Amino acid sequence: MAAGFSWDQRNGPTGVRTDLGSSGWLFSFKNADDATNADYATFPITAGSNSFEVWLTAHMTATFNRVDGFRVWQSVDFSPNTGLAIFYNGQQVTYLQPAAGTSSIATSSLPKADPGSTNVSIGGNLSGSLVAPGYSDHIVLQLRTGANAAPGDTSLTTVSLSYNEN
Repeated sequence: MAAGFSWDQRNGPTGVRTDLGSSGWLFSFKNADDATNADYATFPITAGSNSFEVWLTAHMTATFNRVDGFRVWQSVDFSPNTGLAIFYNGQQVTYLQPAAGTSSIATSSLPKADPGSTNVSIGGNLSGSLVAPGYSDHIVLQLRTGANAAPGDTSLTTVSLSYNEN
């Protein structure tokens, strides 16, 4: 039987888990700590500022032998991409309430192509694996905007995740 997959988002002071599904418009960067995508216009990110962090995990379900080799990247760039950049960390074991200022956790640029090697950990280890239903470590994302970012609802992007199932 094949492993099942869905994105999982955590938010709030206690890290409430929200199952987001596996594809489509699943989350939005915004100036709020919540797990909805529909109200992003109510909480805009103004040019020169940052979104709240978005705390995601890969949630693996069903019956499988082993899942490992998690890789996350920005497979479709913003269009237009003027003044927009996503920063990430795929090795955050402990949950912390999402922050609004410049993240001290999401400090690396999210790759814009499949990185070719594991960049999301399991149990604090990039070579870790799941042998039963469970979660990857946290993938912390933050949108940072430059002063020249276009105003309004102007850009979409795609964040992709792949893994090996053995």
